[in-house]
Amino acid sequence: MNGFSKYHPAVIFIYFVAVTVITVFVFDPVLLGITFISQSAFYLYLKGMSEGISFVGKCLGIVVICGGINALVNHRGVTVLCWIGELPLTVECLFYGCMTGTLLAASLLMFGCCSQMMTSEKILCLFGNRMPHACLLFSMALRLIPKIRRDYKMIRENHKLQKGILTTLVGLALEDSLEMGTAMRDRGYGKRLKGKRRTSIYTRRFQRRDLALMVCLLLAASIGMGLHVCSRTRFLAFPYMEYSRDGMGMGAYFLFALLFFIPLGINIREELRWRHIVSKI
Repeated sequence: MNGFSKYHPAVIFIYFVAVTVITVFVFDPVLLGITFISQSAFYLYLKGMSEGISFVGKCLGIVVICGGINALVNHRGVTVLCWIGELPLTVECLFYGCMTGTLLAASLLMFGCCSQMMTSEKILCLFGNRMPHACLLFSMALRLIPKIRRDYKMIRENHKLQKGILTTLVGLALEDSLEMGTAMRDRGYGKRLKGKRRTSIYTRRFQRRDLALMVCLLLAASIGMGLHVCSRTRFLAFPYMEYSRDGMGMGAYFLFALLFFIPLGINIREELRWRHIVSKI
């Protein structure tokens, strides 16, 4: 039961933009943990435990790899774990690399959730009239990785190829993109007619609950950013790790956590409501 996907595409788009901006510009270990946990839980809910846990595990591997690589190539910091020859392996570099890996892993999970929520129809509904070509390119990019995965499974199951799989996948992707671009051009996509606007197959109208959720998202994001900027919450990794926080910083963390877990909370609420209705039948 995906109740969050039933909201207007503008609301879903604002949510992912807010989460992305906050995660990128507030480089804080607590916030990165909140982002990773919330997006992992949301991805597992959307994909299911059997399929989602594999991708989440790979994202955790990215965190470990980034931490190890940064510790090997960067030797700043004063807390030495061990020596590799004459080069020190410091705690600060290891932790900073894990933070960078967490940012990368959380971004991958975030875009995975976005690809599930923001379908091509919703993207065209939002930006098809103003930016038709950029919108078409973005929608094709979102469907590229799922299509490559489906083509890979089909090739392995039907032909059992061991060599040339990458070349075949690239050829299929280019052929599909060429066919889609040609078909859209022949159908007059992006051309404006006098007195007429482009129509969309997605006819979801903006309702009161969409406005209410949008206001909540914007308030939580703006107030949380304001509290974080005005607070004394700071993290320093070099030359030694130093972390300080205050009440305003804790309030910002609370608002960020509330914002990031909103879609999962809406979906769980809709599922519990549906189960309650089914139990009465």
